[in-house]
Amino acid sequence: MRTFTAAVVVILAFAGLVVYAPSYLFYADPPRRADAVVLFLGNEYRERKAEAVKLIGEGYAVYLVIPAYGRVVEAGKHGDPMRNAVPSRPSHYPVVYEDTHIEIIEAKRLMDGKGLTSAIFVSSPHHMRRIKLIADRVFTGGTYHTTFVPTRFERTGEGFWFFHESDIKKVTSEYGKILWFFLYRWMK
Repeated sequence: MRTFTAAVVVILAFAGLVVYAPSYLFYADPPRRADAVVLFLGNEYRERKAEAVKLIGEGYAVYLVIPAYGRVVEAGKHGDPMRNAVPSRPSHYPVVYEDTHIEIIEAKRLMDGKGLTSAIFVSSPHHMRRIKLIADRVFTGGTYHTTFVPTRFERTGEGFWFFHESDIKKVTSEYGKILWFFLYRWMK
């Protein structure tokens, strides 16, 4: 009887983890005033861009930082430098780094160059936990203030996400990338 009860508890715990797996990924802070909005590229670029433009339009930041393009743009001038192609990895970073980590390192470098110390990071809802984990490692020293705001223009895969192939790919990919981040940071 104990074995059966233990098996049921394990199955229920696993089912609970599966159902709530996306919830851990969907990290979000309320927006607050910052020097810059940092925009991450990716498949949902239009939705992310819409959120970044909205935040700047609402007066939350003066600059738009697009680390993948090495650009810092003042508010009101954010239309021209945004293209749809995703650039290749800068050659001076180790191959083990994944692109989001490189974008966060580049964002810090660009912000430091302009003397900016606060940022709102904008990406897809399912990317926000990983972005926060990486940013907390890159933006250290207590002089930086970071806020994490997912785009509201993209559908999230909550609820019965495990019935949708695209949501399964997003969630499993994010957990894999989080695991990889924790592994390769010790390989440097």
